[in-house]
Amino acid sequence: MSLRSRIVLAVTVVFATVSLLAGWLMLNRAEKSLQTAFDRTLQTRADWLLSLISVDPVVLPLPTDRERMLVSYETYGHTRELFRSPGFPNTFRRGHHQPGFSYSYRSVTTQTSSNPLPEGRVLLTLAVPDASLQQDIHQLRWLFGIGWLMSLLLAFGAGYGVAGWLLRPIQSIVEQANAISTTGNNSRIQLPSSQDELYQLTDTLNQMLARIQENVELQRNFFGAAAHELRTPLSIMKTGLEVTLGNGQLDATANAFLTGQLDEVSRLARLIDEFLVLSRPDVHTQPLNLVSINLSTLLTNCLTQLRVIASDYEVTPRLDLPATTETNVQTDAVKLEHILLNLIENAIKYAVATHDITIRLQRTGANWQLDIQNQTVRESGPTLDLTQAYFRADPLKEGHGLGLWISHRLTTLLHGELHLNWQNFTFTSTLILPVESKK
Repeated sequence: MSLRSRIVLAVTVVFATVSLLAGWLMLNRAEKSLQTAFDRTLQTRADWLLSLISVDPVVLPLPTDRERMLVSYETYGHTRELFRSPGFPNTFRRGHHQPGFSYSYRSVTTQTSSNPLPEGRVLLTLAVPDASLQQDIHQLRWLFGIGWLMSLLLAFGAGYGVAGWLLRPIQSIVEQANAISTTGNNSRIQLPSSQDELYQLTDTLNQMLARIQENVELQRNFFGAAAHELRTPLSIMKTGLEVTLGNGQLDATANAFLTGQLDEVSRLARLIDEFLVLSRPDVHTQPLNLVSINLSTLLTNCLTQLRVIASDYEVTPRLDLPATTETNVQTDAVKLEHILLNLIENAIKYAVATHDITIRLQRTGANWQLDIQNQTVRESGPTLDLTQAYFRADPLKEGHGLGLWISHRLTTLLHGELHLNWQNFTFTSTLILPVESKK
């Protein structure tokens, strides 16, 4: 739920609660006022009828068809009934529902003072149907309910509009922040004119962006300086190994060993180059050196480079290639080779000793799918975290937790997909590459 919706919901709930409570109190008072006015009218009518009564001789006014009247005379502790309207109950209460009628009655009792009749007093109880009163109360309740609902809808609409108006500066800040596409951008969020909380928020965000940019610059400069310092000794080592291997004076064992060392030095040089590419803020806009390469040949070369590592970990890679020889793909050969080396090496390091590693290449529609599968000691693990930098599923294994992270980033650059699955003691890396890579 958005912030605007939460604000509108909170305001609506508060308004509904307060207005309902206040309206109920006002409605209760209005109903009592209607009842009081009705009783006063009835009292006036009863007083007037009482004024027409005479005891000696007995003179009684007759009530209307709607009225029920009871007249009694009290003298010396005795009560004598002078008149009772038909249908008047023996025990009448205010609001009493008369049997046989669909409405109730309201009644008042009045009496004469003892001055005009020293011997006794006359009591008159007058009851009339309160259908009109109940109708007025019913209409009042309906009006209150409809008015409350209408005011609630108006409050909701007004609250939605006001919330949007209040959140407009925040939305402007969000849009400006989204417009800053890279951390190397020197743009800053425009400060609002009012010196309020939004001004403080915007100023804090600008300070945070400045710190982020400073850290990115430091990191970029570090990578550049590190690459510059490492390239020179690596070039010297690579040249020395190439010269030593080219003089033809080594035996087979030393030649194989130095050849492996040369491959590792070359791989380290490529790794430094990839780190430099991934550290750039505009990494997703870096141009790709697209060439047509044969996946089967590239996989075979990768396994050849990793044969010493596979032997050290006592695992056997099994390469399952399609029957067709047309396994070409248009992509960046250096980056793809680095991805394959990382994925296969990861499978070798985390595989159970004496088990096979299955590497299967197959065509699925317009893509090539490569599945690298190995058996693991653990039943399952956090595959999503494996694509994060410096995360290691097994801290006891050598490495720095960068292989899968680099592979994931490079796969994104090649417009491919990398999926990891770890279930039932089996870890599977699935690399999907389009046949024709996008530029």
